[in-house]
Amino acid sequence: MKFYLDSARIDEIKKAASLGYVQGVTTNPTLLKRAEIWKDFKSLGEFYLEVMRICDGKIFMQVPSENSQKMLNEIKNLDDSRLVIKVPSVPKGLKIAKGLIDKDYSICATAVYTTSQALMWSSIGVDYVAVYVNRMEKKGFDAFKNVKAIVKALSNTQTSVLAASVKTVEQLSWLIDIGADYATLDYDMIEGITKCDFSIQDTKIFDNDFEKMYKRLKEK
Repeated sequence: MKFYLDSARIDEIKKAASLGYVQGVTTNPTLLKRAEIWKDFKSLGEFYLEVMRICDGKIFMQVPSENSQKMLNEIKNLDDSRLVIKVPSVPKGLKIAKGLIDKDYSICATAVYTTSQALMWSSIGVDYVAVYVNRMEKKGFDAFKNVKAIVKALSNTQTSVLAASVKTVEQLSWLIDIGADYATLDYDMIEGITKCDFSIQDTKIFDNDFEKMYKRLKEK
């Protein structure tokens, strides 16, 4: 499994990129609003250009189901080889996706909840489906069973499963077990999975022993 940062906060994107294992950044209109990007940028194009400058991986940008062209106009001068356009999994999104696929954009169908949705999107050639893990659980779905079925259904297709809205280590663990291709994590999760109390304790022992050993060598 590979990991994407789910954030539109520039400070978090910088810190996540510096860790070295984050594959890219996923955003959506809610994250853009939460980050109040209008305080530092004059346009969406300017914002995404800065994100691409900071992070050299894939950058996911979501268009609205209504008037998607407004947002697409904002990013028309960006490197589209690194852009993935997220399209909502609704009937209007299907029409948007078909038009973008014809223009060779990489597409992620987002807010996917069912196997039938996932298969439908895969049938038109999208690169990713984003399944909302934590939101599934909140809405009463058996998220483990549901995502497992989607992963199995898409296992022999060109479409990868992007597990989004992952909020706990437990969720991440079973996503790894069932073979989800990617997971999007907020910054706290991105940083948190690099840490383990036992690893920290063992490292302190090794570091202390190194200093003692090195001191003895220097005494000779």
